[in-house]
Amino acid sequence: MDVLRGAAVSAVLLGHSWPGVFQGAGIVGVIVFFVLSGYLITGVLLRDIERHRKVRYGRFYAHRAFRLLPALIAFLGVYAIVELTSDVLGDRSKGIIGYTLLAGFGYLKDLPLPFDVSMAIGPLWTLAVEEQFYLIWPALLVVALRRNLQGRLIGWSAAVVFSLMTASVLAMLILAPHLHSLVYALPTTWGLGLIIGSGLRLYRVRMFSWFSGRRPRSLALPGAVLVLAALVFFPKANESPAFFFVGGPLAMAAAAVLVVLAASRSHMMPRWTRPLQMLGTVSYAAYLWNYVVILWLNGGSTADLPPLVAVSAILLTLIAAVISWYTVEKLGRVGRIRFDRYCEARAGAASR
Repeated sequence: MDVLRGAAVSAVLLGHSWPGVFQGAGIVGVIVFFVLSGYLITGVLLRDIERHRKVRYGRFYAHRAFRLLPALIAFLGVYAIVELTSDVLGDRSKGIIGYTLLAGFGYLKDLPLPFDVSMAIGPLWTLAVEEQFYLIWPALLVVALRRNLQGRLIGWSAAVVFSLMTASVLAMLILAPHLHSLVYALPTTWGLGLIIGSGLRLYRVRMFSWFSGRRPRSLALPGAVLVLAALVFFPKANESPAFFFVGGPLAMAAAAVLVVLAASRSHMMPRWTRPLQMLGTVSYAAYLWNYVVILWLNGGSTADLPPLVAVSAILLTLIAAVISWYTVEKLGRVGRIRFDRYCEARAGAASR
C-alpha cells in the first residue's frame, strides 16, 4: 500500500512540476489516493462494526483528526507566517490570508466559495472531498450492513455521484465553459473513486479470487500500470469532458486493480521498491507542501519549472515531508495512542 501511495504522490509531483508535459499526472495520482482511501477507511469502519456492532463515531473522527490535523496546522501556519511577513504570493496585499485559513481548516476548498483564497491551498480540494465523504459514508454503511444492502449501497451511491457529475459537467459546457476548474474540484466529480475503493473492501474476497492465479496477476499488473501511465499524458485533463467521462473511470478501474493486487499480496515487496515505500510513508505531507513550495520558488507561477527549480522544489518538498513525519505527525500518532488508552481505561472502569 505504501508503494501505491509513493507512486501516486510521485505522479502529483510530476504534474505540479511540469504541468505542460504531465497534464493528467496530478489527477491520476489523486484518483489512486481516492480508491486506496475508500478501501482502507471502509476497512477501518468494518472492523469497528464487526467488533462493536456499530461505528464508534467519536473514536473514528478523533483518529482522523490525529492523523490529519497536525500536518495541516503546520502547513497552514507556515504559509500564514511567510505570507504575512514576506507577501511572496501577494496574499497579504489581497487580504485573503484569513479566508485561505478558513477554507483550509474547514475543508471547503472543493466547494464554490463567496470569497477568494490563495493558490497555495489549491491541492486541499482533495482532502475536502475525502473528509466530506467520511461525514456521510459511515452512517450509510451501518444501515446497509444491518439490512444486507451493501450491493445497493455501492450501486446507488455510484449512480448518484455519476449523475451529479454528469449534470455539473453539462451545465458547465452549456452555461459557463470557463468554470471547468470549479467543476473539476466538486466532491461529485471524482467521488466515484472513493465509492469504488469502498466496494473493493466490501467484496474483497470476491475481488481477491479474480486475481488469485499467477497468470491473472501477471497480466493485470502491467495492464493497470500502462493505463495509468498513458493517462498521465492526457491533454488538459483538468478541463476535458473526455477525461471526466472516460479517462477518470479508466484511471479508477486501473487503480482498483492495483489496490486489489496490493491488498492480496502475501510476499514482501522487492527491495527496489523501498524508495517508493518511504515516499508513500510521508506522502500526506509531501502532497500538502509541494504546490506551495513550487509557487514560492517560481514567483507564484504554475507554469512548467526549469529543471533546476523543479529538482529543488521536489527536494524541499521531501525535506518538509520528512520533518513533518518525525515532528508534528509523530505528535499526532502519540496523541492517538494516548487517546485510545484513555478510552479503554474509561470503558474498563465503566464495566466494573
